Amino acid sequence: MCRLKQVQNVSQHNNADVNSESDDEFFVNSINVQRTKSVCSTSSTKEWTKTIFVEGTNVNFKLDTGSEVNVLPVKIYKILSAKNSNLILNKCNVVLEAFGGSKVKPDGSLMLQCSSDGEDHTLEFLIVSSKHIRPLLGIDACVKLNLIQFINKVEISNKGKLDQYTIVLPPSKDQFVINNSEVFEGVGKFSGLCKIVVDDQIAPVVRPPRRVPLSLKPKLELKLSELERQGIIAKVDQPLNWVSNLVIIEKANGSLRICLDPQDLNKAIKREHVLIPTIEEILPKLCNKSIYSVLDLKDGFFQIALDEDSSDLCTFSTPFGCYKFLRLPMGISCAPEIFQKRNLENFGNIPGVLVYFDDILIAASTVQEHDKILTEVINRAKKLNIKFNKQKLQYRVSEVKYLGHLFNASGMRPDPDRIKAITELQEPQNKHELQRVLGMCNYLRKFVPHFSEKTAILRELLKNKVGWQWLQLHSKAFKELKELISNAPVLGIFDSSKPITIQADSSKDGLGCCLLQNGQPIAFSSRSLNNAEKNYAQIEKEFLSILFAVNKFHYYIYGREVEVLTDHKPLVSIMNKNIANVLSNRLQRIKIKLLKYNLKLKYLPGKYMYIADLLSRSFIDTHTNENMDMTEIVHTLTKQLQMSESKKREFQKATLEDKGLMLVKEYWKNGWPLSVDKIPKEARSYFKCKNELSVEQDLVFFNNRIVVPVALRKCMLTLLHEAHCGIEKSKARARQVLFWPGINSDIENMISKCLICDRFRPQTVKEPLVSHEIPSLPYEKVGADICEYAGKSYLVIGCYLTKWVDIIPLKNKSAVEVTSKLKSIFATHGIPKTLICDNVPFNSWKMKSFARDWGFDIITSSPRYPKSNGFAEKLVGIAKSLFRKAGLEKLNEALLEYRNTPIPGINLSPSQLLLCRNLRTRLPITQTELKPTVQDQYREKLSSKQKQAKIYYDKHARERPEFIPGEKVMLRWENKWEPAIVLKKHSTPRSYWIRTKDNRVIRRNKFHLRKTKNEKNLVTLDYYDLGKENEENISSEHPKLHNDPHHQDDSNNINRDCVYKTRSGRNVYRPSKYMNYVMH
Repeated sequence: MCRLKQVQNVSQHNNADVNSESDDEFFVNSINVQRTKSVCSTSSTKEWTKTIFVEGTNVNFKLDTGSEVNVLPVKIYKILSAKNSNLILNKCNVVLEAFGGSKVKPDGSLMLQCSSDGEDHTLEFLIVSSKHIRPLLGIDACVKLNLIQFINKVEISNKGKLDQYTIVLPPSKDQFVINNSEVFEGVGKFSGLCKIVVDDQIAPVVRPPRRVPLSLKPKLELKLSELERQGIIAKVDQPLNWVSNLVIIEKANGSLRICLDPQDLNKAIKREHVLIPTIEEILPKLCNKSIYSVLDLKDGFFQIALDEDSSDLCTFSTPFGCYKFLRLPMGISCAPEIFQKRNLENFGNIPGVLVYFDDILIAASTVQEHDKILTEVINRAKKLNIKFNKQKLQYRVSEVKYLGHLFNASGMRPDPDRIKAITELQEPQNKHELQRVLGMCNYLRKFVPHFSEKTAILRELLKNKVGWQWLQLHSKAFKELKELISNAPVLGIFDSSKPITIQADSSKDGLGCCLLQNGQPIAFSSRSLNNAEKNYAQIEKEFLSILFAVNKFHYYIYGREVEVLTDHKPLVSIMNKNIANVLSNRLQRIKIKLLKYNLKLKYLPGKYMYIADLLSRSFIDTHTNENMDMTEIVHTLTKQLQMSESKKREFQKATLEDKGLMLVKEYWKNGWPLSVDKIPKEARSYFKCKNELSVEQDLVFFNNRIVVPVALRKCMLTLLHEAHCGIEKSKARARQVLFWPGINSDIENMISKCLICDRFRPQTVKEPLVSHEIPSLPYEKVGADICEYAGKSYLVIGCYLTKWVDIIPLKNKSAVEVTSKLKSIFATHGIPKTLICDNVPFNSWKMKSFARDWGFDIITSSPRYPKSNGFAEKLVGIAKSLFRKAGLEKLNEALLEYRNTPIPGINLSPSQLLLCRNLRTRLPITQTELKPTVQDQYREKLSSKQKQAKIYYDKHARERPEFIPGEKVMLRWENKWEPAIVLKKHSTPRSYWIRTKDNRVIRRNKFHLRKTKNEKNLVTLDYYDLGKENEENISSEHPKLHNDPHHQDDSNNINRDCVYKTRSGRNVYRPSKYMNYVMH
């Protein structure tokens, strides 16, 4: 007897007549389910219901396997929203059609947190106001909450008893994936948190953000936001010790994938020691099994969550700030051990399951046993939220490869693929090819019994007097030799406890590699290059051979330290570089693929690379797609070049016409000569940087900088110097975008000859301090200057030895007034031997006449260089300080106290040094302190203090070269540099007579002069066109004085003759009111 039961099913249907605002319409169908009375012991009318914990409230749902949506009555929604005010309905364009044809428009939709038997999920519900609607859970929700399972077939082993049955999975892989789509979609998450341990002895590294091409910035920002929403990364708002660089990978469809550049972090990570299964341990699990399945973790890295400290270690910098990975990023060196440990914890206790890092191997003797094990693995994965990769799923296969062996129902046998490269080795066609074959055999001779006897007939062909003739007996010997190499005892069995070595090599048409342990071969492989790969540069082919080798020997080497031997030395340094510092994007793509392996590259000269070299030349002619995604990973260098298409074509054309760069392109593709002597001179300058050069789209690059052809270098230098920056800044700018051999010297020459830069160059650096000689007697050497304060002028004069200061008001700054005050001071202290002063008015005729009459010398400082009279400038500073602090009305009192105050470092006052006594002031003092006392031994203290001052001053000073007569220089004139010519050195230190561009002769300190390489604006200056009168004047260091008060001394005022001629010959006269002054 059969009974029918109606089950509600909600399915999609479009109907524009119901409501114009509704995009989707659903109706309820009727599905007839036939039940046999003898099978069902309970009433057939019993409903499937389940109480679910929804937002903190228990709700009883009907489980409707025919419905695609979840439905909740509005009255229950009101109960839930009363407890949680954040539950707000969202607008939804859906119409439900109930059984019988009646239509219902939901009030809205919302996401609710649901829990059942330890399963927690957020589900979408449609809220309906109809009184006849009860809470319904659709098929998807039932599966997610693990309320139902797909049972494809039930085989009854004992009729009448339902408790004994066998689960049979679908025979089709696609159907199996569809039935278990939950574990093949989305990103999983292992339970618990992973901890990365680092060595505290290694200093953390913080990398600044790298530049991102403008075209990629919007995509990168969107990708970061997407990963942040998925909970894979998080924004960092605080400084951290470890910050790595970001690697942006652009796929062929334009989408981005990002990963960490862990080069620095991996050096500090402490790897765990996890037991990896050996061949002896897996034999019982894989041998004599008839059916196998292999599950590979999907996005395995992102399934493992990191703890807080480990997440901080995985911080990376971007143009939008720093982010950190919340899940394990790709390339972390400890990832293999983490996978092995976590998968063992999750699946290791299931009989018939072998865990190998991120692979789950299932082996069984019968289909029933296999399906039972696989079902348990799938159920556990659902419970633990672990996801598998459906593309890499091997489902119900009769044979599986593992560690160089094939396992099936017959047992275990060597994998023929590991010796295929030897068994299909082609017979040599000449002596050179035979030498390569025997070279490989000689390398393995210690494993080949009776090696000399077995290779004797082949070695006869290599003799000089024997012609090449390959006969049947040679073919037989060659075949026997191949069989020896591809079988024991030459071919070894992989031992996980022994060190692993890989030889990898590339020829122009093929790749070859060999895996060895203690020199004994374990596996061989080779393949031909496809058409695209044949166009790779030789360095890229060599790197590709390493990628081919590690992919081929993945199960041997993953999670283990491997030594890789290569005959291409630049690859060793490339492997140690950060990804962004790798010279070409194709090499970057390969390096990214190698991140998951623990490889140590070592250089081995090609003449010792016997096996890999032979296999790369005598390769198996196969066409593979294993590297087809090489063009889909990283955007090319030319995309980062911010130049127009016309400019790019200009560069391409100039590169094709540049003989040196054409040779570079040829060497880059086919390999560089071993010696620089074999390279034509046009390309010889590129030899030192050959390992950093790459070619793309007819352009040559040095790392990420474009190499400029000779024809465009002058133009690029002009553009580079548009802002007229200095040499170092221009070099720094060039290091960002441009390169050619000798670019630094070209930049230096260009800027040193730039007229604009010459004119507006910063002031020259200071030279070492030239200290004045300390006089032996008080007031023997004095310094004087004129001080301006509050609209008045003062004569300030002081003693170099005693530091005694006099401040005398002046009516005016004329030579007559200054002479009068000096006579008064000298009448008090005596006439000094030397007066050091500024030029105006001390170099006037009146002052010089006064000096001659009173018997002292006047030494003037360099014009416009106050530092040459530093003591006098210091006196002016002291005077102004007294004016500001004491005021003019109390200047005398202040001077009295100043003269009585001890000098720091000497502990004697100026009055004690000059007058040998203290002066009586308004401060109380004993009579003993006022008695005269002769002071000595203080000159040494002054000298020591002076030397200490020089040491401090000279810390940032350096000597500048001297100038020679006739040398063309640049003269500092009103905050810019003008061309001039040196006439003669002045008697005072660092001073020169200079002729300016307007034909004036002036005296200037070396500080105002600078050497120049620019000859353009100096051609009008002629050293020999001085005029007889001026030539005589500058030849005399001490010219005669004249009695004419209006006549200036020519030697000290050679730059200010009353009459001088311009270049055009016009006479220029000085105004009469300035006749007593030296103008500068």
